[in-house]
Amino acid sequence: MELRNTSLLRTTLARFAVCTALLLLVAAPLFYWLTKSFYAEDMIDIIESVEAGQPLPKLDLEQDIMAGMMLQYFLFAVITGSAVVLTARIVSKRIWRPFYDMLAAVDSFRIESGVCPPLPDSRIREFAELKDALGRLMEGSASSYKVQKEFSENASHELQTPLAVMRGKLDLLSQLPEITGRQAAMIQELYQISGRMSRLNRNLLLLAKMDNSQFDSTEEVDAVEVVRGLLPYLESLVGGLKLTADLRVDTLPLRANRSLMESMAANLVVNAVRHNREGGEVVVRLCAGSFSVENTSCSGELDAGRIFERFYRPSDNPKGNGLGLAIVKAVCDYHGWGVEYAYSEGRHRFTVKFA
Repeated sequence: MELRNTSLLRTTLARFAVCTALLLLVAAPLFYWLTKSFYAEDMIDIIESVEAGQPLPKLDLEQDIMAGMMLQYFLFAVITGSAVVLTARIVSKRIWRPFYDMLAAVDSFRIESGVCPPLPDSRIREFAELKDALGRLMEGSASSYKVQKEFSENASHELQTPLAVMRGKLDLLSQLPEITGRQAAMIQELYQISGRMSRLNRNLLLLAKMDNSQFDSTEEVDAVEVVRGLLPYLESLVGGLKLTADLRVDTLPLRANRSLMESMAANLVVNAVRHNREGGEVVVRLCAGSFSVENTSCSGELDAGRIFERFYRPSDNPKGNGLGLAIVKAVCDYHGWGVEYAYSEGRHRFTVKFA
């Protein structure tokens, strides 16, 4: 029986001693047979010869002792090895069960849920200390995550109001009759900067929501229907570029979040526009197991190892805020999809492979 607050080493040694004692007890008849057959054999022969009045028999005492000792050493080795195996395979399983239960509980812990799973009690001192440490760690992580989540949400929402006010003031200022051409150009530049800040804020909020697993609702959507519904909006994004829609399937049902899927497609097209050449082409292609956006380009191949990093932008293209492809990657990770980049014959191609 385990003692309260006992150490792991002491408990294991105690279990090993108990297993060894039980095996020795089970093997007691075998030890008795060895003693009688080897060590006491010559004495029994002498006693029986004297009682029968016969001459003393020839003794092989040395040979019997050596044989008996070797058999006993072998038996002790078998008993010790069996005790080790029994302790390691059966007894230790019970001793270490709280550890594996805690490991399973930690593995099931999801920080975004904010709920810490219950950890099993243990009379082993090391496991009890591990339970307390893991409990404090999970509670602290959940608390910090909640604070960061609230901060990112509140910061993004609070920023929307002053940005909207600033854009409204700029609209009113641009309508004043007494402004000069230089002032109008400065107002237009500020208007573009505020628009960029607003888009950056929306993108950061979207990434924060995906990081915080706030998009829990998924539904059966038809990818073909989604892409067809987006085409008018995508045409407005490409401007003077040629947009080609290559839908190779009539229907493609997927389990997905519709708004995130639309955001993924829009960001891929925006990225294709930014890395295109004048008079170039954007091809949106939907196949049975993939969705891809391909575009012509006058620049070279992008860095495939970094293009999905947040705020990464090629040095020769300062457009955008560096979050579009990060959003694409986050949407794919959310759905369990894969996304790949390839460059061939002056064309960039991003392919989303549906799981």
